[in-house]
Amino acid sequence: MQSKCKIICLSFLMVTLSACGKPRLNKPLVQENLNNMTFISSGAYMMGSSNPEISEVAHKIILSPFYISKFNVSWKEYDQYTQIMGKSYLDLDGKKLHASYRQPNRPVDSLTWYQANNYCQHLKKVSGLPYELPTEAQWEYVARNNGKPNWYFPTNNGKQELGENFPSFKQLTAGNDGEAFALPVGSLPCTPQGICGLTGEVNQWMKDWYDASYYSHSPAKDPQGPTTGILKIIRGSSPDTDDHTEAYVFRRYGKVPSAQWAGVRCAINSAKPMSELKAIAMKHLS
Repeated sequence: MQSKCKIICLSFLMVTLSACGKPRLNKPLVQENLNNMTFISSGAYMMGSSNPEISEVAHKIILSPFYISKFNVSWKEYDQYTQIMGKSYLDLDGKKLHASYRQPNRPVDSLTWYQANNYCQHLKKVSGLPYELPTEAQWEYVARNNGKPNWYFPTNNGKQELGENFPSFKQLTAGNDGEAFALPVGSLPCTPQGICGLTGEVNQWMKDWYDASYYSHSPAKDPQGPTTGILKIIRGSSPDTDDHTEAYVFRRYGKVPSAQWAGVRCAINSAKPMSELKAIAMKHLS
């Protein structure tokens, strides 16, 4: 009887510790994310390209205020989330080998849309805040430095300067035995609003379905086959030394959501001051 009681008590203790442990792990993850959030005021802009030869024809977009993360999610943050969820680490071999591309300060770059979305939804659940993946309209507004029409690249000056605000091959391979890996999060100059890594770091998943017209909200079918499903939008650019024009603010891609193709940053759809958002989150986490 005493032995049975010990087993029951031990089981109860383990459940209690597990339940308490997750808030302790969630709190620093949420706090770090909120500290990196940048407020973006409401505004209207012409989304897309004014070049008639490009299919992404410009059209007017009006946005409500929102927040967007200053940085792409790092391996450190994603591993924290993985630990909280009790899942297997992404690319466990790379983690065990301390691979250069998988260092804690580098951006996670091989997520499916589902994994990226689940990350933001987890922050939403544990913080009580309206976290989501950014829409492509939000992303492009930020990439254009609050929607400026002649701001062609999501950089510190609207231009692409190899080796300065966009990584050169030499920068990408430094210390990597000739292999090109994404630079650590925040290595490149940020936009005037302080948003870093929109280009030259990793591709980023958006909330939206992909449609070539920019207008349709119906799911587009994957051209590889009718059974492979819908396409989700990817924005931004990973370092591509062959074609830097892929980094234009209006360039967009469609990928099947199950493709391990991109990184993630989250947005918060709210106009409340950050002090109020932090108070809500800490109350929700307590």
